[in-house]
Amino acid sequence: HHLFPETTYHYNSGGDPKDIPDLTYEQLVEFYKTHYHPSNAVFMTFGNQTAYELQEQFEKLALHKFTAGTTLYSKPEKRLTAPVEVTETYAVDGDELKDKTYHVLSWLLPQASDIKLRLGMRLVEGVLLENSASPLRHYLETCGYAQSTGPLMGVDDSNFEMTFYCGVQGSNPEHAQSFRDGVLNVLHEVAAKPIDSSLVDAILHQIELHQREINGDGTPYGLSLILNGLSGAIHHNDPIQIWDVDSAIAQVKEELQDPMWLSNLIQTHLLDNPHRVQMTLVPDATKSAKEQEAEKARLAAIGEKLTEEDKAEIIAKTKALQERQDTPDNLELLPKVGLEDVPADLHIVQGQLREIICNRMDTPLNLYHAGTNGIYYQQVLIQIPDDVVKSPYFNLLSILMGEVGAGEYDYLELQNLQTAVSGGLGMGASLRSKVDDKDKISAWLTLTTKSLTQKFDAIHLLKLAFEQLRFDEKERIIELLQQRKTRWQSRLSGAGHSYAMQIASRNMSALAQRDYQNTGLGALNWLGELVTKITQDDAAYDALIAELKHIHTKLLQAPKQFLLVCEEHQSERLVEEIQNVWDKLNVDTAATELTQVEQENDNEHEAWLIQTNVQ
Repeated sequence: HHLFPETTYHYNSGGDPKDIPDLTYEQLVEFYKTHYHPSNAVFMTFGNQTAYELQEQFEKLALHKFTAGTTLYSKPEKRLTAPVEVTETYAVDGDELKDKTYHVLSWLLPQASDIKLRLGMRLVEGVLLENSASPLRHYLETCGYAQSTGPLMGVDDSNFEMTFYCGVQGSNPEHAQSFRDGVLNVLHEVAAKPIDSSLVDAILHQIELHQREINGDGTPYGLSLILNGLSGAIHHNDPIQIWDVDSAIAQVKEELQDPMWLSNLIQTHLLDNPHRVQMTLVPDATKSAKEQEAEKARLAAIGEKLTEEDKAEIIAKTKALQERQDTPDNLELLPKVGLEDVPADLHIVQGQLREIICNRMDTPLNLYHAGTNGIYYQQVLIQIPDDVVKSPYFNLLSILMGEVGAGEYDYLELQNLQTAVSGGLGMGASLRSKVDDKDKISAWLTLTTKSLTQKFDAIHLLKLAFEQLRFDEKERIIELLQQRKTRWQSRLSGAGHSYAMQIASRNMSALAQRDYQNTGLGALNWLGELVTKITQDDAAYDALIAELKHIHTKLLQAPKQFLLVCEEHQSERLVEEIQNVWDKLNVDTAATELTQVEQENDNEHEAWLIQTNVQ
């Protein structure tokens, strides 16, 4: 809002609800006809149809219904001549306002169409914020006056002009100056000297890894490409430059011959850039009540001016609107997928079952060949013991792996190592109800990593981070749990329906009960109380660490399997590397029974009251 004082980005998408009564139907229709016109549309497709066929369909199905319109173009924002400091409020319940303030610094950067600068600022983001060892993120995570980094972090290059953000949450208003001074001091320190070339290479490795990866887990790969290129296309730039960054990387590598290039970008676009806004977002326990009273007063004032004819017209239009909304749409207008469009034969990729030797024991390795564009994916699957599944501390262990130190490396060194050789380390549990018995759980822990095929070090790093996970970094462990609590709280308003379904279904199976106990709203309260206890009481902290060590030992001893997905010509070298790395590990070959969880058939009502927009 304050970063863009004059352009369209000044307004939230959809505008402010309180302004809706000031709009007229004629204004809405005129706006719609101007802005939602094919002259301002972008058509993007993914597949192997010819451009002629696609253009023919566009014309036949839509474009012939329209006359030529006016193409609209984004305009550059008028630049500030000096930094701005603003304070805004947001609504909260209750009178406890301590540790609920957000601090944010934001900068307006040049246009996103400058691909070389766009990639350069991505490198700057990586240098400053890539992981907990990065100087700016490290400062924000350890500043002492906030509980966590904020939700806005890094470069946003999806708009006409780029922006850069950094912030913290769980703070207090009096820390605004400390926040600003601390951030600027870090930027001055980084900009004053050349960036370590090994760090720059590591960030470039992450960019190349991201660019090469063909993913489709949450979104089809084609749609991911379209959404990625859409930000450039809607501003009349060539999206090919976004999809194929090889030429931009080559240009950036030329610039990196100057060891001060990235440092100068920080100096020019952050430190010397007057278009900077500092936002302090303060909680206000009376804000909702004030807004409701203002709305009532406004409606009352409008109501006093209405004639009987006006009231009758409003009632009639409301009834007509209700009827229109209740009338089913003509579904025949929509494209359909029928059984004839579904292939009769389901293609299931067949892998190879290999074996590697771990401590003189044969251990399964499932190998799959795929066109991965020069990337390999490795997983270790660990059968989770029953008592570990039941433990409320089990979920906390996954927060620590890759985020605390391992072996000879402290957490800062391990973070830098991850960036240099891998696409990250992950730990997550796959819990499922047994097909023939809903009161039993099948539980597997998955350790994951990925990297370019020339970087085998990721395989060793995954084992190191799991096997030699360190529990001696007390401040870091408390910091991670505090971050987990704060971020969990900040996501509540957008997930109310999920929690409602979780509560309603908690007694339907052992897995549902376990999920409710470990990831439900009650678990958030438990985590908050735990963080408070271990912060204030050394004995409570020691008890937590003892429990985590016990779980860790159980997982080290549990049966394991391996998974490798890579291109065929790389598979033998990678299998050999996995064999060499995982050769020595204590594996308990005893069978593990599926977990039996006692069901609690309570019917308690639950509510979690928050201040939020209508969901």
